[in-house]
Amino acid sequence: MAKVWPAIILRASQVDESEELVSAVLSDFNPVAIHDLADRPLPPGGLWDPTFPPIPDPPPTPLHWNVCFSDAAERDRAAAAIADMLPGLSIEAVDLPDEDWASRSQQSLKAVHAGNFIVAPPWDLPTSDIGATVIVIEPSMGFGTGHHATTRMCLRLLSDLDVTDASVVDLGTGSGVLSMAAALMGARTVIGIDIDQDAIDSAETSARLNTLPDSITFVVSDFRKDPPKPADLVLANLTGGMLASSGASIAALVRPGGRLIVSGFDHTEVDRVIAAFPGFTERQRLTEDNWIALHLQR
Repeated sequence: MAKVWPAIILRASQVDESEELVSAVLSDFNPVAIHDLADRPLPPGGLWDPTFPPIPDPPPTPLHWNVCFSDAAERDRAAAAIADMLPGLSIEAVDLPDEDWASRSQQSLKAVHAGNFIVAPPWDLPTSDIGATVIVIEPSMGFGTGHHATTRMCLRLLSDLDVTDASVVDLGTGSGVLSMAAALMGARTVIGIDIDQDAIDSAETSARLNTLPDSITFVVSDFRKDPPKPADLVLANLTGGMLASSGASIAALVRPGGRLIVSGFDHTEVDRVIAAFPGFTERQRLTEDNWIALHLQR
């Protein structure tokens, strides 16, 4: 029998911020691949002219995505979450024939430079000395690959810290990229935690593509119910709602004088996120595409 992918087809009726919102929701799940089906219109005047720089960006178009998942249950959970967040978005659950489109969409992902790191898929590894630490990630295994603004900003904030011999906890580790970055920076212990077994499997798969110290461990757990020991640095690239509602639980994981890097929220949520961490001082703030990342110290 030919392979099929449990998938959802997402369509927006107008150009809006739905792509960013959908990406934020999908970060809690494990899509195999995302295929952008939007028909990019030509600009006024016709074809792009590559001989006349700068080449303009294509005009924005309404979201139209196929999102494939490894199983139907995960597909259905993601669809329900997106429907709650964006009730006006058209969501159709389908089973798509393989036709290699998922593989092709993954192959289009390229290496990303963020801070002192380059996050690269196996097919786009740097071929020369680039003066940065390379982390190899298999993009088909989940989000957190470095292609989302929140992950890039967390890597940039992490690059500015000295975590040598520090203990680190990475909440919602996803593909494990932040955990691996901390381990490669010399952290004494790194624990990557995620409630989703598929995410931990993703992190462990990607970890095997890298030469990592023995200091890193990935665990399936809910930090709110089974908290790890407090750490010198806590990484929490989650969502604004979760950071706000779980602020006390997250703060308890940061040792006195310790550091906290948070992201996964936009400018409309930043005040609520900061208010969830009384007793913390903001040391650095980054913004990209309306997303925000904060470095806080207890």
